[in-house]
Amino acid sequence: MSRTVKELIVQDYEKRFRDVSDLAVVSLRGIGVGRMTVLRRSLRAKGLRAMVVKNRLCRRAFGSVGLEAAVELLRGPSALVWGGEGIVQIAKTLVEEARTLTELVVRGGYSAGQVLSLEDLDGLAKLPSREELIGQVVGRAIGQAARVVALAMSPARRVAAQAREIEKRAQGAEAKAEQLAEAKTEGGKAGEETNQAGGTEPHASVTKAPAEGKEPETQQEPDKA
Repeated sequence: MSRTVKELIVQDYEKRFRDVSDLAVVSLRGIGVGRMTVLRRSLRAKGLRAMVVKNRLCRRAFGSVGLEAAVELLRGPSALVWGGEGIVQIAKTLVEEARTLTELVVRGGYSAGQVLSLEDLDGLAKLPSREELIGQVVGRAIGQAARVVALAMSPARRVAAQAREIEKRAQGAEAKAEQLAEAKTEGGKAGEETNQAGGTEPHASVTKAPAEGKEPETQQEPDKA
């Protein structure tokens, strides 16, 4: 390999990994072309990328892009896996793929300037992903909001219930008052009808007073024969 070609490869590595902060180093030895294609397709579907690198040239590139600490992972046939949502998703995906693809050997990882062992990646794989964390936070926020709304609505419901009860009582009192008024009206009418049915008081007899100086006239009994 000419020096020019090597420089071009180093430049390509630098361009690819300049903004990378999370990655994993794996060995793909023993994996056939067909299974490698399936693996790449599975990684790509999750937003991850995989690339076989030349250790010596990759070390040079890592030294110039701030990934010096990850150099120690470049031993033997190496492939880099990066992208997605970060080291947690990378760890989860690789651990899951290694269950069915036994030839896949996870060597370690790198995140935020720290080298991670295989045990570290296994631990990260058990953590919830970014989407799961967002789902949990949203679920809790919705639950809290629902409780707040319920608490806020509870006094309003009590007030509404009390208002309905007062309205019912007022309607009941108004109905009773109307009934009493109707009963009084009917009672008055019944009294008048009773008076009319019983008749008026008899007219007093009027005796004409005798004229002044005269005896009251008496009816003479006829002589008996």
